Amino acid sequence: MQFYLFIDEAHSIGALGPHGRGVTDYFNISPRSVDILMGTFTKSFGASGGYIAGRKSLIDSLRLRGHAGPYAEAMTPPVLTQIVSSMASIMGVTPPPLTSPLKTPLACATPTANGVSLARTVDNYVHPGMAPSSALPTWLSLPSSLLDGSEARERIRRLAFNSRYLHAGLNKLGFITCGHPFSPIVPLMIFNPGKLGAFSIMMRERSTPIVVVVVGYPATPLVSSRVRFCVSAAHTKDDIDVILRACDEVGNVLDLKHGHGERWSIEEIMKRSVELVNSF
Repeated sequence: MQFYLFIDEAHSIGALGPHGRGVTDYFNISPRSVDILMGTFTKSFGASGGYIAGRKSLIDSLRLRGHAGPYAEAMTPPVLTQIVSSMASIMGVTPPPLTSPLKTPLACATPTANGVSLARTVDNYVHPGMAPSSALPTWLSLPSSLLDGSEARERIRRLAFNSRYLHAGLNKLGFITCGHPFSPIVPLMIFNPGKLGAFSIMMRERSTPIVVVVVGYPATPLVSSRVRFCVSAAHTKDDIDVILRACDEVGNVLDLKHGHGERWSIEEIMKRSVELVNSF
């Protein structure tokens, strides 16, 4: 049976993978092996709108026959500038060649960062590396830390640590979580819809208020109510510690700890955070 593979990367583009390029980057496969890739510019890119990527014939068909296409308006220049800037910072930009490309046709064939090649070959897939400088508008000026991708790599590392630490910490406290442990979206299962409001209020009324997103029926099945933590690279380990301590105390009051496996105290989790993260 023929089918199309459609991946929604709303929560993965700019967050997952060693280069921050989403699901295909995480699994080190070519984006061309996926029929349709969809994402948003409202999260990792800090802008608005979204995108659909696929074969040219598919995109042309969507533009002509999609209900939104014929009546859509163009993005405003500030929004486009933000999107291009974010893409450039995530990908990194190769410096322009110092000599004519006719004399050195292979000068920029393998982009590097700090002398280390960014191209990898696994199953005949070669990572394209950083974006060419010619892809950026000539009027766009970015700081060097964004152009060389160093800031993006640091943010991706921090986000990976925060995501795994919160996920593992909640499990060790006795909570039941779902989703991939590397995802920056960490769902904590509440199950009882009557406890959703109480959890949200108790977290918000702490000395350090914590605003959480609670999700229940009809967005989820009736008995699959949950809290959804959205982790950011701007969060520090201390921020995650505050969340874990709050969940520990509120979870005891509301009787939310129904997970299996070895349980640790909050002090032990905070002390052994690196060990927890490296256990994945």
